[in-house]
Amino acid sequence: MISKGLIYKTQDYQESSKLLYVYTPYGKYTLVSKGSKNYKNPNHYLSDYLTLISFELDPDKPMQTLKQAVLIDDYQTIKKDYLKVQNASVILMSIQFLLTDDLPHERLFNLIIQLLSFKDLNFAALTYMIKLTYGLGYELSFKKEHAIGFNLSTGQTVTKDEALKPDLNMNETIGLMDLYYLTVEKEIEPNIKNTLIKFIKAYYAYHMDYDIKGL
Repeated sequence: MISKGLIYKTQDYQESSKLLYVYTPYGKYTLVSKGSKNYKNPNHYLSDYLTLISFELDPDKPMQTLKQAVLIDDYQTIKKDYLKVQNASVILMSIQFLLTDDLPHERLFNLIIQLLSFKDLNFAALTYMIKLTYGLGYELSFKKEHAIGFNLSTGQTVTKDEALKPDLNMNETIGLMDLYYLTVEKEIEPNIKNTLIKFIKAYYAYHMDYDIKGL
């Protein structure tokens, strides 16, 4: 079968080849790109970090040789900007360190590809890390009525009748909820975005012992 795959990590392999770690709608795979360190190799220019390709995939083989590879997007507009690469790396590192076999990979793959098309990659990375809490089993809950804010330790909105202290005020909580359910890129107030960045970094550190680097 032919599948799309996003290269989230590369590694030199033997004398002239590379290992390509790709994320696909079916999960993570390792591809051996034979001879691709040679500039004359047809796969040289598509065997790069942060590159979207299509290739022949055997879903039952975690490691396989790269075959029938076609470049879909090399994300040059991102690669030319250091800050954009830094923010894209937030997403790619999460693939490597957080995504496990039992997740809804097709949905996550499509989300990642959509977010990499956003003009503001910092906003995209923030949105992704907020949305990813659901897939990882640490989803955010906004169900309580008459909420006054959001609590980091419980992952829920809080009311004035509760003893819990809100870590986000109501305006910040609305911003968090907007990104949690976001479907298209939108504008967000810089101070709200900065607060949500600090919040989501603290949320991952508290619940998953994971340090979000680059956001």
